[in-house]
Amino acid sequence: MRFMCQTLFDITATGVTGHFKSSRIPFTDNAGQQILDTDQWNRSRNQQRNWETITQILSLRTQLFLLTDPICDQSGTRWMFEFETESDGIYGPNSDPVQVLRDDANAVPMLLDLDNAPDLDPYLITVGPRQNIWFAPISINS
Repeated sequence: MRFMCQTLFDITATGVTGHFKSSRIPFTDNAGQQILDTDQWNRSRNQQRNWETITQILSLRTQLFLLTDPICDQSGTRWMFEFETESDGIYGPNSDPVQVLRDDANAVPMLLDLDNAPDLDPYLITVGPRQNIWFAPISINS
């Protein structure tokens, strides 16, 4: 089964993991950002942390396949990616195939002060007027 996710949090997949290492400076992260100092390292690391948080939520119940890197839309406010799971119905019944996923993600803390809007709540909200993450099936039979 294939799914799409959109979020208002900056989940740029930078590839920066671990603590600051001066011996690696300067370098370009996986998103093409120049990392020249501790502040840039930490910002890139926090973008990666948000991405890791989302992928960990998705992986709680199944193995992910064909996970695409998140891309930011032209407005610069919404990140999107797609992924597949090995089994149909893993995140909910046919009547709501993402209900379990919404429940798993709701209220999970996220990092702010990146490229996302400054007025976001610091955690995932899966329903309602302050919703900041959306999940949807793309196709039931891949």
